Amino acid sequence: MRTWPDPSGLARIGLAALLALSGCAPSLKNVTERPHTRATSNHADSPLKDHLASHIPPGQSGFHLLQGGHAALAARLALAQRATRTLDVQYYLFHNDTTGKMVAATLLAAAERGVRVRLLIDDIDTADKELRLATLNTHPNIEVRLFNPFHTRSTNLFVKGWQALRDNVRLNRRMHNKVFIADNQIGITGGRNIGDEYFDAHHDLAFIDLDVIAAGAIADSLSTSFDQYWNSIAAVPASALPVDAGDIRLQRAAQFLQQFRAQQMDSDYGRKLTAADPIPKLLEGQLAWRIAHADLIVDPPEKVLKRSKSPSRLLIGQLAGLWLDPTRRALIVSPYFVPGASGMAYFEYWRSQGVQVDVLTNAYAASDVPVVHAGYANYRVPLLEAGVNLYELKPVAEATGGRLRDLGSGSSRASLHAKTFVFDDEHVFIGSFNFDPRSALLNTEMGLVIHSPELAREVTAIAQDAMRPERSFRPRLVVEPVTQGTSRRVQWHDLHQGKERVFDVEPETTLLQRGLLRVLQTLPIEEHL
Repeated sequence: MRTWPDPSGLARIGLAALLALSGCAPSLKNVTERPHTRATSNHADSPLKDHLASHIPPGQSGFHLLQGGHAALAARLALAQRATRTLDVQYYLFHNDTTGKMVAATLLAAAERGVRVRLLIDDIDTADKELRLATLNTHPNIEVRLFNPFHTRSTNLFVKGWQALRDNVRLNRRMHNKVFIADNQIGITGGRNIGDEYFDAHHDLAFIDLDVIAAGAIADSLSTSFDQYWNSIAAVPASALPVDAGDIRLQRAAQFLQQFRAQQMDSDYGRKLTAADPIPKLLEGQLAWRIAHADLIVDPPEKVLKRSKSPSRLLIGQLAGLWLDPTRRALIVSPYFVPGASGMAYFEYWRSQGVQVDVLTNAYAASDVPVVHAGYANYRVPLLEAGVNLYELKPVAEATGGRLRDLGSGSSRASLHAKTFVFDDEHVFIGSFNFDPRSALLNTEMGLVIHSPELAREVTAIAQDAMRPERSFRPRLVVEPVTQGTSRRVQWHDLHQGKERVFDVEPETTLLQRGLLRVLQTLPIEEHL
């Protein structure tokens, strides 16, 4: 007779193995020095300030959209090259790929000129980058901090998973903020992290994203937010990492990065960056700034430590406090879209008031996180019943021209990553916030609410271009009679080579993918999506 191992015994063995692995892995050092530093005054002299004075009136703010990936990276590199005092850089992800190396090289070059560089990165993806971050941190003008770090340092997924289970309240909450600030005069914020897929440099994946350059008075608000995170108890200096990086390694890294950047700038990609760079034209007045009032809304850094007892302090509470309820149209662009009960209540109320509600998100075939798409799929029929117009971006768009990145003849798979809302073509939000429970309740987020009809119309035009039937599937509700009442299901419509198509299942997916989606839809994990 065949016998099977005792499940409880196997569980104990597995737990013991995890504890042993965790015990062998190095941990963060006990670092007592964590000096508080602040952004320099935005009244301090700076060439950037002098340039802006001619184009942005005192006490006001100017904005410029960054839609294309080339322009978005070029703008960051250009600001780093022009900074003379400070660079404050805060990101959820900072990859060690082509664009990551180019940004690192530019930060290092700025530090060599005497610019103070503060680099704050969420710790979710730094396990294999510790030595590189520690090396940058050895430069006297660069300080690196990790936000909400894993105390046990290991690239082993089982060890990281064990930590996440053991300390799930804290480690399940991440810093999703993204900002790049030069001399407390000009900042860039929006949906992009630092990585090839965000800047049209990845061969297999191209994120459709959106940033905004913000200059003038609003830059001080961006810097204040950065300071709050930088000086938070959750921000740990890179000197706590259990790795050693000395001057020799820094010298070698600096030499390699500068050579790498020079080679890239002399390539076809580098020439595209130079051609797309908007900063020289903005500083010289050849490109017009959108002058407008704006509100920075941002979660408090302590959101990662515990559940907030005061929702009004969170980004969603601050947004509600601006009283921007639409009277004509609400446009929601979010790659990860799970409205939840509160979101559905807003949409149903707006529809009852005659407000047109349009939502652009990813199709299942375009999504890079299937489990979040499953959360959205559970709301698709109720959204359609409420009269919400849904649009799902295709993974590859037809070559129809226009402003959206044309992937019709390329090899890259497109995936929506922009996070923006437009109310009545008057107010536009651009930031890191996805319309889902994770952004609302778990991760920290930030964004600008810009009160500018011109900028709102620009964003609306970009979204409407993406919602065209050549580029997005349009889910529609089908109501059919059955034996006892009616049934409701979804059909997807689009245009392909000038002909309308209708799908009764998730377009461009396999039977296996659809089976996985049905399983994921049953999981009780909506609050973590």
